[in-house]
Amino acid sequence: MHRSIAVTAAALALAGCGLLPDNSLHYRDAKVIEPMTVPGDMVFIGDEPLYAVPRVDDRIVGKRDGEDGFKAPRPPQLVAAAPGDDAEDDDAAAPAPPPGQQGQAILGKDGSGYPIIMMPTSFAWAWEKVSQALTQTDLRVTDRNRDQGVFFLTTPERYQMQPPQAQLKLSHTTNGIQVAVLNGEGTALADKAPGLAILESVHREL
Repeated sequence: MHRSIAVTAAALALAGCGLLPDNSLHYRDAKVIEPMTVPGDMVFIGDEPLYAVPRVDDRIVGKRDGEDGFKAPRPPQLVAAAPGDDAEDDDAAAPAPPPGQQGQAILGKDGSGYPIIMMPTSFAWAWEKVSQALTQTDLRVTDRNRDQGVFFLTTPERYQMQPPQAQLKLSHTTNGIQVAVLNGEGTALADKAPGLAILESVHREL
């Protein structure tokens, strides 16, 4: 008796799935709004859609006869490194992204007004570009930790860092890689003036 009830309930559930309306094309009826305006002293790197709307010109038409529905694009697949693989070597050997996909590094400010560099590219390429840029500046790299995304720096007097040690920190964000200047202990952002001077030196060489 109990088994019969369970089988009947499962059959009704499956049938119900087929009776639910398909609302996947309702996005075409959404109101179109103007792009977000960013203040002139701020930076936002988000104008490239992660999941572009398919057939965007048809959006205002609404659902057409014969259309079954909309299939959402799948997110990028993550690939886990096998035990013993050297992830750093894999990144170094990765082919260069196609022209135009690395994006331009932008010197700007975060929401609190602290200077940052935004790099709309992968961590591997951002790390390589920043590493090369540092060799062209008067900043001295005393150590580095790629796993933590940190370059340890000693700064010349002209940067007015007190004490002269600083950390250049690369962090993942939804818009790419953010580069910021921390104090020597890595416990807080460096003061805005010396932080900006350091990032300007790096940005000029990117």
